[in-house]
Amino acid sequence: MIKNGAITALFRGVLKSYSQIFFSESYWLAIPLVVVSFLDISAGFSGLLSVMTANIAASCLCFNKQSVAKGYYGFNSLLVGLGLGYYYEMTLIIIVIAILSGFFTFILTVTLQGILEKYYLPSLSLPFVLSIWIVLSAGKMLSGAEINQDGVYILNRLFIVGGYPLVRLHEWWIKNITSEFLNSYFLSLGAIFFQFNVFAGLVISVSLLFYSRIAFLLSLIGYSVAWFAYMFLGMDLNQLGYSFIGFNFILGAIAIGGYFYVPSRQSFLWAFAMTPIIALAAAGLSGLFKPFNLILVSLPFNLIVITFIYTLRFRTGKSSFKEVVIQQGKPELNLYSYQSFTSRFPNFGWQQIKLPFFGEWLVDQGHNGEHTHKGEWSDAWDFVIAGSDNLQYLNEGNDLKDYYCFGQNVLAPADGAVVVAEDGTVDNPAGEVNMKRNWGNTVIIKHSEGLYSKLSHLKKGSVTVKPGDNVHYGQIIGKVGNSGRSPYPHLHFQLQQTPYIGSKTLNYPLFGFVDDGKQLMTFSYPQKGHRIKSVEENPVLKKAFNLYPGTKFNWNIRTQKGNETANWEVITNAYNKSYIFCLSTKSVAYFEDDGVQFSFTHFEGDRRSLLYSCYLAAFRVPLVYINGMVTYDSIPANRTFKGIRLFLHDITAPFFMYLSANYEVKMEMKGPAFDPDTIIYSSVLSGYSFKRLIWTKKYTLTVNSDNSLKLEDSFSQTEAICESY
Repeated sequence: MIKNGAITALFRGVLKSYSQIFFSESYWLAIPLVVVSFLDISAGFSGLLSVMTANIAASCLCFNKQSVAKGYYGFNSLLVGLGLGYYYEMTLIIIVIAILSGFFTFILTVTLQGILEKYYLPSLSLPFVLSIWIVLSAGKMLSGAEINQDGVYILNRLFIVGGYPLVRLHEWWIKNITSEFLNSYFLSLGAIFFQFNVFAGLVISVSLLFYSRIAFLLSLIGYSVAWFAYMFLGMDLNQLGYSFIGFNFILGAIAIGGYFYVPSRQSFLWAFAMTPIIALAAAGLSGLFKPFNLILVSLPFNLIVITFIYTLRFRTGKSSFKEVVIQQGKPELNLYSYQSFTSRFPNFGWQQIKLPFFGEWLVDQGHNGEHTHKGEWSDAWDFVIAGSDNLQYLNEGNDLKDYYCFGQNVLAPADGAVVVAEDGTVDNPAGEVNMKRNWGNTVIIKHSEGLYSKLSHLKKGSVTVKPGDNVHYGQIIGKVGNSGRSPYPHLHFQLQQTPYIGSKTLNYPLFGFVDDGKQLMTFSYPQKGHRIKSVEENPVLKKAFNLYPGTKFNWNIRTQKGNETANWEVITNAYNKSYIFCLSTKSVAYFEDDGVQFSFTHFEGDRRSLLYSCYLAAFRVPLVYINGMVTYDSIPANRTFKGIRLFLHDITAPFFMYLSANYEVKMEMKGPAFDPDTIIYSSVLSGYSFKRLIWTKKYTLTVNSDNSLKLEDSFSQTEAICESY
């Protein structure tokens, strides 16, 4: 039986199965596609029966509700049902076959998904191809199956659906629209739903245009390239429009150009390049399958796209032709999400290696140093402590204890396992070096495969760890000394790829430090002569942004229209991604907190909601207070622009983006620095078209020590207060 909550998933799954044919999860695209499928009543009804059967089976057998709701298990069954209804009249026998074929295609879909997903490959519509061959062959053996003649009598079909107005429109089109290319393009689009008339293709093309400008553009490119390829090769152009061949090029271009790969110049180029390959495969397969009387349907598209994706998995070098990692379900979203994420988080996935000390230190020697950091060992740092006069010592500096850094704690820069711990080298007197024991007392920590940190010249007897010990960031592993090739006390720190003393250095950035007391650095390289210090957590901000799952916000909102409330809850999904969910508007805002900055990464839902205002106000805010610091970022165009501006921008976006939204935020602290009462974020969002300012929005987010919040949106003149959470 279908359990509670599965009914909704079932309905969504049936509807989205229609849009999934175009790799979409859009209801708005699905609705006109449902209408198109019923231009042939027999095909439409048979398709609906099959897709309902598949989704009911998936729900009853307790398959993943989200996958059911997204139409993953239904679109292949839908295509089989449409094909069955196109070829045969809707008799009792065909109704039964439509139901049986819907279930059969469902289990075939799950089977092929299970096989191909082991190689991270999509099954696309391969289940449909195999199933339609079996179903149509079975139909020939049934005495109760009658051939559907509606395709021959197009005027009768149009009259049944739309009466005389649709018939007259058809006659006008035949008389006035004589472009063979255009009519063939629309016929190919309609053929995806087994509707061989230009009206079906026209409705699909308009729906595709409003759903995705990039997908629409790719459909034109794919078909155009195929058209000219057929002309150049001297092949029959009628095959494109009056068979199932043409839509292979449309779906292939969309898949390569914008769905499986991030839309770009390169993706469009490869969509262009692969179309003749699909044409060649279609021609060759037609010859192979002709003796068996099997229709190709989407087989060429499936074979070429799947093999193309699999081939590119073996690339070893970097390329600007990027595969979509987190599928957004729409070419524009794939593009905007990728560009935003890569520009905002260029070091995503890198390990956070932090400074191996607390407090403020001076970079005495940086990369490519003037003394010892040269050649294969150039990417290292020497750290010391210096006073306001830049001297590193008290008195004359003749005694090691005169040096500020001597004996100071050295910390593990990240979690890891100790692989080397040497502690037997005597500290040199000031001004002398030990050339035999170059690195002196040293600790090497393995943080991951191919990433080790080495801390050298430690004080004799101070090393607190041994090989095999697991350490955590901030744990004391020794003290600064003057052992080895070190004339004066300092800490040598480097990253390397191998676990040996003397290994060459690795050019790897450090995470989360304050540079010269002015700027917060995330992944960066400390420079010689700069004073740097570890990030110090602000107690007010740490408490305010500690958004663990289950945290609830209750807002009282005052707007121009009156007062209202909003309730939010923090949720973590199965992929360990956290987001804020607005119960009233069903909006969601995903976020990341790396301990240094809080960043919103994605928003879906109502732009009139308070959550959207918060998404913009706190798009990226520091969790560390630095007086006078300004933080900058950019917000994706699709999250800030809308209407005709964004509609037109989507067309050029893969090649050139002229819309942009810049974000900046300033911080102000009230109360003593060690125990502040309030921290205020003042953020400004600026929208540009061709670098010309066209709008600004201002927000203020106040964070109080009593765990209350106040959000002010000057653009919509909204003020919201959250007493506690």
